[in-house]
Amino acid sequence: MKKILLALLITLYLSANTAAGAGGSGRIESGILRASDNVPIAYDRFVNGSDTVIIVCPGFYNSKENRWMRKTVELLCPSYDVLIFDFRGHGKSGGKYTWSAKEPRDLEAVLDYAKSCGYRKIGIVAFSLGAAVAVNEASVRDDIDSMVLISIPSKINMINFHFWEPEMFSDLKDNIECGWEGKGARTGNIFLPKDDPIDIIGRIKKTPMLFIHGDHDWIIKDRHSRVLYGAANVEKRLEIIKGGLHAERMIQSDPEGMKRLMLDWFFETLK
Repeated sequence: MKKILLALLITLYLSANTAAGAGGSGRIESGILRASDNVPIAYDRFVNGSDTVIIVCPGFYNSKENRWMRKTVELLCPSYDVLIFDFRGHGKSGGKYTWSAKEPRDLEAVLDYAKSCGYRKIGIVAFSLGAAVAVNEASVRDDIDSMVLISIPSKINMINFHFWEPEMFSDLKDNIECGWEGKGARTGNIFLPKDDPIDIIGRIKKTPMLFIHGDHDWIIKDRHSRVLYGAANVEKRLEIIKGGLHAERMIQSDPEGMKRLMLDWFFETLK
C-alpha cells in the first residue's frame, strides 16, 4: 500500500512540474481578450506569484509560439510573472496586421487585463514593430512602469530591409530550421495612418526605457535606436550589441547576456 501511495505521489509531482511551463512557473493561464474594435487577442500568462508582470510584445511575423519568444518568457519567468500575446493577424489572434496603426488597441487590452489581475508594477519587453506599438501606448497612459525596446524603428517608412546583407540569409536559415513554427502574418492595409515613435516618444514623461539594438541588424539599423534614445526625456539607457542581429535573434545568440540586460534594468526601474 505504501508503495502504491508513493508511486501516486511521484506521478502527481511529475505531472505538476510538467504543467508548470516556461521557467518553472507556477501555472499557465491562456485565454482570449477583446481589443476595443472587438478583434480577439490570444494571450498566455505565466503565473509565479510575483506582484510584477512583464508583458512581451513580439515583432512582426512572430507569434507567441516562436521559439525565441518562448525563450524570452523563460528568461524572465524566474523573476516575474510574464504575459505574452499575439498581435492581430498573428498566431491565435484574429484580424489583420496593420503595421502599428491598430495594434496599440491590442496592447491596450493586454495592459487593462494585467491591471485587472492586481499587479503592482508592469514592465514591457518589446521587439521591432512591437516596440513601436509599446512607445505609442506608453505615450497615452501612465501605468507602464518600465520598458525594454529591442530593435525599435524610429519611423515605420524608414525601415531598411537590406536584403542583400548576409544577416538576411541567417534569418532565413533560422526560419527554415524551426519549420516556420510561430512565424507568419495575415496582413491588412499598410497605408493606414499611424504614429511614428520619433514623433511621440517625447510625450512619455515617466516610463524608463532601455534601448537594445544590434549593429548587424539588416532590417532596422541601429541609428533608429540612437535617434530615439536622443529624443527620449525619461530615465534611459542605450545598448548597442556588437555583432547583434535583428530583435529576437539576439535572444538566440546570447540568451544569458540579454537576460542580464533585461533583468538588471527591471531590477533598477521596477523597485
